[in-house]
Amino acid sequence: MQNEKIAAPQMVREYKIGNTTYVVKSHSRPDATEDAVSKVKRLIRNDLRKKPQKP
Repeated sequence: MQNEKIAAPQMVREYKIGNTTYVVKSHSRPDATEDAVSKVKRLIRNDLRKKPQKP
């Protein structure tokens, strides 16, 4: 099976807020070029460049 893709590991986290437990599952593409932290930083920087700065 030469064409079989290897799946990236899935991350599962549980958050409890009050009496509610949230289960958050995340995964990424195996061919991703950047991690989530880098992507969020890049998106924030791009957004800040678009907004005019107040004097």
